[in-house]
Amino acid sequence: MSDLRFCPKCGTKIETGEKFCGNCGFDTEAVADFEETIQPEDQVKFVGTPANPRFVDAGPIPESTPQNQGQKQSSRMPIIIISIVLGAIILIGGTAFWWFSQGQHLFGKAGSSVGSQTNGAVLDLPTYSLSEGSYSTEQQVAISNPAGEEVQVYYTIDGTDPTVKSAKYENPIVLQTNTTLKSIAIDKNGNQSDIKTATYNIAITQPATTQPQTTQPQTTTTTPAASTNANERAQFESNIAGTWKVRDSSGFVLYYTFSGGRVNVTDGGSDYFDDVYSFNISPGNNGTIGTVDAGTHSFSIDCNPLGDNAIYINGLYASYY
Repeated sequence: MSDLRFCPKCGTKIETGEKFCGNCGFDTEAVADFEETIQPEDQVKFVGTPANPRFVDAGPIPESTPQNQGQKQSSRMPIIIISIVLGAIILIGGTAFWWFSQGQHLFGKAGSSVGSQTNGAVLDLPTYSLSEGSYSTEQQVAISNPAGEEVQVYYTIDGTDPTVKSAKYENPIVLQTNTTLKSIAIDKNGNQSDIKTATYNIAITQPATTQPQTTQPQTTTTTPAASTNANERAQFESNIAGTWKVRDSSGFVLYYTFSGGRVNVTDGGSDYFDDVYSFNISPGNNGTIGTVDAGTHSFSIDCNPLGDNAIYINGLYASYY
């Protein structure tokens, strides 16, 4: 933008630094207020005549009017709308991509994890080698596992329902008294059978005592069989001597002490009973299997296997204490 000067006489434009008008030769220095007519090009307007030129201030350059601002905002609206739509498309597209690349994999993995848990299958019942009934001699019961993956059988002989905390079946169970045998099969996935129950009435007949018919002294002859039986009886008493700790399926603990021909049963604080005992053994088992009778109490004891510091009392595992 340059400053403009006009001749006061003819109105011809005079360049800066010119003293005389190039059109009429007017002396511009002769007019005192000639400089006041100089205005920036974009802020003056000519209002005079060539003979009497006058210029007035055109005022500041007008700013944008509300109408112009509205037009500018209107022109921006399509851009804003397009930006929002594009943002939504990108967001939806990104979510869909994540779902197909990661989401299905994660949900599939969670589903497979749930599927690996117990499948709810029910196992068949265990089977017993001995039928229910009454017997007059000692019996043994072997338990067979039903079909399944790594199936284990747990059992009780006191009438309570078996659980995974009950005795684990490993060897045939010796029956010398009335017994209610219950067992349950459980596989590696936690699937289990119903409870198998069998009742056995064992009434072992004791041989009758024969009185001698004469008063003549009897000569006792020790046969090899009698000697073996005496050795096994002594071995049995040695096998059961000491204190044994028994924990039943409910977690209740009892301590059995066999010492000096007496048996004491206690829960660690109160004695249940303390009485002398007698016993019978199963011959031919090296003194490992027998029945201990003390008052009204009877205990079936199995010391197999020897050397593991454990016995079975009425089918319950007892550890040496």
